[in-house]
Amino acid sequence: MPLVQTTSPARTRSRSWRAIFSGYLALALTYHAAEYAMRFHQHIPLFLGLMLAVIPVGYMVGRLQGFQGLSVWGLQFNRKYALLLATGLALGLLVNGLAFALRLWLGIEVVTFVPDFPNLVSQTLLFAVGTFLPSLAEDIVTRGYLFGHLQGRLSKWGFVLVSSTLYVLNHLYSFDNGFPALAYLFAVGIMLAIPLLYTRNLWYTVGAHGPAILYIAWGRMCLPWKRGLLPSLAFGY
Repeated sequence: MPLVQTTSPARTRSRSWRAIFSGYLALALTYHAAEYAMRFHQHIPLFLGLMLAVIPVGYMVGRLQGFQGLSVWGLQFNRKYALLLATGLALGLLVNGLAFALRLWLGIEVVTFVPDFPNLVSQTLLFAVGTFLPSLAEDIVTRGYLFGHLQGRLSKWGFVLVSSTLYVLNHLYSFDNGFPALAYLFAVGIMLAIPLLYTRNLWYTVGAHGPAILYIAWGRMCLPWKRGLLPSLAFGY
């Protein structure tokens, strides 16, 4: 038995703050390249391609840091985690659907146009696919990657606060909406980070997050609305 215990290079890399920051930067740049392609060039294929690229980038970062690919970011998948994803989707659709209906009822938002049913269904399915990738990519960047590195380094609430803060900072284009928008995003970040602590898996959060983005995109593109008499908190997340 050796007298001196050594640490494997892979484990050393995984504990290095420089490696952690470099990996986060790679993920964040990929994500924001997609945001840039969509926001400034309306290039949907490039947008979706770059959002999809966050997954292999996350895998490569995990391997380079000495981990088993995506599982360290909470993306291991089996029947149990499929159930978590389905549960998150169901609750996300229910809660966001009720919130959307309540905003319409209170006059916070007003529907301006209702397309015919076939177009509504086809556009809804298209947006469902188109919003799943961004929500998954953002959950990896602002929650899964951080959880993989910060569990054990921070307390549970320390992780939640760091994750929620980075979630707000990840919405660069919402800064002009002022403090209410940022406070709203911070609260959403807390709600999406807490399940990760208890499930130790990202799929429930992905399931709950996706419908929120879907309702915002669906409300703006498939069933256009405008703001009513009351202020709206639909800043997008």
